[in-house]
Amino acid sequence: MKRTRLFCVLLAAAMLLSLAACGKDDPKESNSLQIGDYALLYKGASIMEDSDGNDALVLTLDFTNNSKDSGSYVWSISETAIQNGAELAIATVFADSDSYDTVIDSQFTDVAPGETLELRTAFVLADTTSKVEVTFEEAFGDKTGKITVDPSTLSREAAGSGTGQDTGTGDILLDWWNGDWYGWWIMTGCSGDYEDLEGAWWDICGAIDIGGDGTGTVTLWDEDYTKSEPMVSASVSLSDDGTSIYGTMTSEGGAFTDIALEHGDWIVDPGLVDYGDMIHIDGDYENGGDAFHYDIYLRPWGTYWVDVDEEDLPNLYDSWYLPLIDAEEPMPDSIG
Repeated sequence: MKRTRLFCVLLAAAMLLSLAACGKDDPKESNSLQIGDYALLYKGASIMEDSDGNDALVLTLDFTNNSKDSGSYVWSISETAIQNGAELAIATVFADSDSYDTVIDSQFTDVAPGETLELRTAFVLADTTSKVEVTFEEAFGDKTGKITVDPSTLSREAAGSGTGQDTGTGDILLDWWNGDWYGWWIMTGCSGDYEDLEGAWWDICGAIDIGGDGTGTVTLWDEDYTKSEPMVSASVSLSDDGTSIYGTMTSEGGAFTDIALEHGDWIVDPGLVDYGDMIHIDGDYENGGDAFHYDIYLRPWGTYWVDVDEEDLPNLYDSWYLPLIDAEEPMPDSIG
């Protein structure tokens, strides 16, 4: 099934006009919190094992310091997690099984005014089925914000992987990138033969395979292609430079449908995406008078997209994807 966002855009515009007429402010996104001089963006969560073998809820956040002074998250924000009416303890979750580094270590990093840092926080769960309400409060103020997380919808993550994918190389970058991915892609700015497809989007699957030398391949296929006859076959390189610990992936060659990909056509930095465990690939297709811009959004196969608005879910998320991952099935070589 193909659809466009035109209706959603028109509906959103109508809602904004209605709110403006009533003299109300635009509603805040539920995953974006303003806590006094600090902004928090909830990017996702997973379940990990803590140092005592307990299940721990691990949240990924963007912390933005809008104050006049440098400061760390731990000295700026106080956090409390409640499950079944009881406060949860802070969890000790090792980021790497070979070291004593924990997933919350970045909370102690000083952040300059106007800068943003991705960090994680962790709590020992009482169970993996009851919802958890997390409250964030200014350490030296009274501004607060809350999010609610349902552990029953989360995937499990191994220490050091950064995602539910378990490739087991021991390299944080490779373990995060390598594996199977699923999401959707959209065409905009269409002209020529593609003019009628403006705003159309499709589900998409992908496989990333990068070696220890930092080079590898990305294979992508949507509902009209297969893994053996893909829509995209790209050669890529991976570096540890970027805005997050997961570095940046860059295209080096290959093909997007019937046009060549070149070095730098893709520069993929997960730290620039609003959601955790997501990559955004964008580029431009031009072939004579036919052209469009494409945006591809992917998350590791097996991820529950519970933090994403319903209108931003892939078309076949409920009918095709969820039944497969609930049954712990591997990613198929074709969609639908």
